[in-house]
Amino acid sequence: MSKVHSWQGYLIQESAGCYSISSPWQLNGKAVFGYDSDYTTMAISLIRYLSIELSLPQICNIDNQIVEQIVYAATGIETVNEGWTVSCNSDASLDLYQNKSAPKIGFENHMKEINPDIHHSIVNAWIEESHEKNISQGAYISQQQYNESLASRLSLLAQRHNKLIWPQRQMDVTGQDIGESKAYIKPFGTITSWTKLSAAGAPSEFAIRAPILGGVSTVMVSTTDGPNGVFLLADDEERTPEIGKSVELVVRRLYAQEGTIRYGAKAIIR
Repeated sequence: MSKVHSWQGYLIQESAGCYSISSPWQLNGKAVFGYDSDYTTMAISLIRYLSIELSLPQICNIDNQIVEQIVYAATGIETVNEGWTVSCNSDASLDLYQNKSAPKIGFENHMKEINPDIHHSIVNAWIEESHEKNISQGAYISQQQYNESLASRLSLLAQRHNKLIWPQRQMDVTGQDIGESKAYIKPFGTITSWTKLSAAGAPSEFAIRAPILGGVSTVMVSTTDGPNGVFLLADDEERTPEIGKSVELVVRRLYAQEGTIRYGAKAIIR
């Protein structure tokens, strides 16, 4: 059995051609999701890991508990007739394998105990937030607007126009059209500023979860490739942000709107 690797806030291990990823959190001996993770965000992280290890894997089957549109936007993978299978387990873990029988891999010795009260409150908050009748009182973003910018925001797809521009735009500051030139920003950067919004001061999209989390932290990040951006910290990030700290940008749940989970890039401190 191979070594367990920490990767983008998760645990990864390979055994007999099967790659497994798990939440680092457990409750009563069972892996449970962090406060803004799910099978979709873990699948994205595992595919990104394999893209470095093996190049982009050919995937033929994705478990229906995973939002395939989000995985494609974040990684660029498309399903093919033959290849790897992504299969969710009964706990907060999933496997990626080529053979039908995937060996069970254990992460128990590397996991941390989650706060049970906060965990249960967050689970219930996501259920309430995801209800179709829960309407945001803040800046409304339609499903069409969200879908149009999805690939750019999840995969950090930028444009080359004298310099790298991200997120993608139709025109530059002078009104000149920006062509179709594309480039990907590396998901690393440095904190240049940060703030923590109190539970009462958080945008309405986070009004249900912010009181449970004790507020919402955001960081201004100067990426290693140049563009700047403002990102939420991952909700289960335990480290306090500091100017000059290095971060990695990962995909996590942002909020729910119109009964649908919205995903985006968040920062975890390295």
